[in-house]
Amino acid sequence: MINLKWIERVIATGFLAVFLCGVSLGQQGWARLQTLKTGGSPSGINSVYYDGDDIWVVGAKGLIARSHDDGQTFQETNQGVDSGLNDVCLRKDKICIVGDAGTILRSTDRGRSFVKILRSTRPSGQSGSPLDLYSVQFIDDDRVVIVGDHGLILASTDSGASWREQTSGLDAQLFHLSFRGEKGWVIGTGGTVLHTDNGGRNWYPQRSGVNQDLNRVFMITDRIGLISGDNGTLLRTENAGATWERVSLNVPEPLFGMSFIDNKTGWVVGYRGRIIRTFDGGISWVEQSSNTAEDLFAVSFHKNRGYAIGRDGLVMRYYEKR
Repeated sequence: MINLKWIERVIATGFLAVFLCGVSLGQQGWARLQTLKTGGSPSGINSVYYDGDDIWVVGAKGLIARSHDDGQTFQETNQGVDSGLNDVCLRKDKICIVGDAGTILRSTDRGRSFVKILRSTRPSGQSGSPLDLYSVQFIDDDRVVIVGDHGLILASTDSGASWREQTSGLDAQLFHLSFRGEKGWVIGTGGTVLHTDNGGRNWYPQRSGVNQDLNRVFMITDRIGLISGDNGTLLRTENAGATWERVSLNVPEPLFGMSFIDNKTGWVVGYRGRIIRTFDGGISWVEQSSNTAEDLFAVSFHKNRGYAIGRDGLVMRYYEKR
């Protein structure tokens, strides 16, 4: 039975309101954990990051929230930001969050405090409002890369304190990126794939072979990687993107978030509660029961536990005994 007095006390102390679904922490498989609410309405969550200790989520209207207890409760961090936040990435005690209207937030103390980075994010030679930023990733302790609208790629060499523009040569929306050392891949609208082998100093296009919008890229090794996209698109490479081959799936829905725990085992989530899993590095996939028909946007795993987020504040949890 849900303890309503406990929930009221949690909300009063600054936690996000949650609807708990009675999921046991030892329950295996996918289960709906809760629904995050802000001001009595379901929160719009866009991204999740789980490192084995904390779960971070970001989303609409400046939402930043963290859970210390396997997702049972989330504590909101109010940074006075109204813009939608699209992605969050951690490396040790450093956190970088990006969002609409050029929003960049940076923390060096694991989220106890954040600094908003003030920077115009219009491409060189253009005027107007700051561009939306969609994805961020740490390459190492000091280097960070962001991608966004109109082919924008930003790079930092001081953990996000300052940023400079890299030349993509494109005007496409760039939705996601994946780096392994000096090698990086960026994907976006209309089948766009860009690659660098020198840390982003130079970018050049790769042929995806599709025209669908591409939503996420994940490089498992320096040569093996996957890209998810609209209309059930899933692409795989074994030669660092020199060629991308379409994985045969009986999936019509858009596919989004992707997470791997080793070179073989990974998950992809998508619309209408679609979750597929691979045990062989993305060659073949099996569908898992998600117990939801809600659209899923992102997923993040660490070892045998993972979290997926979706529409209207949905938080899903996966656990298996090992």
